Amino acid sequence: KALWDKTLEMRFLLQKAFSTSNKLPKDPSKSRFCSHDQEIEQAYVDLLDSSKQTLGCMLELQKALLEQNQAAKGANDTLPDSNGESDEWLQVQKLHTRITPFRNTEIDKWQRKTQVTTGAAALKGKLHAFNQNISDQVAGYMRDPSRMINRMYLRKSDVGVFGESAAEPATTVEGKDVEGDPELIDDSEFYHQLLKEFLESCDTGASG
Repeated sequence: KALWDKTLEMRFLLQKAFSTSNKLPKDPSKSRFCSHDQEIEQAYVDLLDSSKQTLGCMLELQKALLEQNQAAKGANDTLPDSNGESDEWLQVQKLHTRITPFRNTEIDKWQRKTQVTTGAAALKGKLHAFNQNISDQVAGYMRDPSRMINRMYLRKSDVGVFGESAAEPATTVEGKDVEGDPELIDDSEFYHQLLKEFLESCDTGASG
């Protein structure tokens, strides 16, 4: 529980940086800003280094937790080694692949316990196929996540990206026009759900 609370706290602290990053200019505007002012260029270098260090610390922590957990220890990923491009993203994917079997097993176990103590009626209106594991239901939903993901795309004009005009061309993803930019993500719905659950857990703890 202490690890969970600290993880949520870290997630909350990163939210402002994450949402503000949507305003950063993209090329060619970024290159123009950097070539115009050396301080801006250095700030970009520092930001990139700081982001990589933060991500590296998170990945090291996740690896350590995996190795400490006997149920997840020794799990292997099935992804190929890096080719030198997007190495950090590949490491994230590798760890995600390693932890997935353990995560699904634990989630399904707690789902069964919840069904026994509260009954199927408590699951009404949610993912509630009573005879199907919750991990299978989520996997089925994620086979076509395009509708959910498209709702998270933001328009540059709405975000106020530096160096961008109010008018913007339509964006195409996998041959389909989408309203927003895939590089501008709004995860506020997920963030507020986490915040709500955190506050509820704090209230429960205080009342107990």
